[in-house]
Amino acid sequence: MQLAVQLYTLRHALEADLEGTLAALAEAGAHDVELAGFYDRTPAELRAALDAAGLAAIAGHVPIEAFESAPDRVIAAAEVVGTETLVVPWVPPPETAEEADATLARIVAASEVAGGAGLGFAYHNHDFEFRPLDDGSDLWSRITGAGLPLEPDVGWLTVAGRDPVTVLGELAGRCPLVHAKDVRRKADGTWEDVIAGDGDLDWPEIVAASVAAGATRIVVELDNPSEHPLDDVALSLATLRDALP
Repeated sequence: MQLAVQLYTLRHALEADLEGTLAALAEAGAHDVELAGFYDRTPAELRAALDAAGLAAIAGHVPIEAFESAPDRVIAAAEVVGTETLVVPWVPPPETAEEADATLARIVAASEVAGGAGLGFAYHNHDFEFRPLDDGSDLWSRITGAGLPLEPDVGWLTVAGRDPVTVLGELAGRCPLVHAKDVRRKADGTWEDVIAGDGDLDWPEIVAASVAAGATRIVVELDNPSEHPLDDVALSLATLRDALP
């Protein structure tokens, strides 16, 4: 089991100083990263910056629209940067069962683009996948029923009212990556994402369940980091290292 960092956590710093931020991330103890865009660089330029920092892009979040409009470009970029797994990070939340069926077909088609090029694939969840549709079903049951690989986000699973350890057990053999997002319930009942270890999640249990499920990497992510996102990442990595078997 290895740790990785979703670069979306550092998006503002990367936009301001790509090379400097990547170097600082490596100094904070990161080795593997998951991409979320190219920051106005070509794939070759981004690969050079990653190589210079000693970082490897093991996966990348790719909008589902890119799989549909420019699949060849998606695959070519992955080959240059070296990403092993392509992840659909979000889809427009469906409101009806008919829309959910159409959404599932889009995700399956994206998986076929990745698989056809010999790359791994995963779908990254939020909480809307669990919301009941007009017929009482949901999108999550469709995705899991189709046998698609997933990148379960344990923070969003918690927000959705699901136990991450239970879900990871249900997805054994189908979740190559796990998103390590810690969350904490606020006084008003809403949730906020926080540094791993500062929230409500039990990381030793989640890490053990991730290992048992066959995940190769646990990926740190904060959707809403502090003004010091590199510190957030370093502290989160430390928490997860302590939880590794």
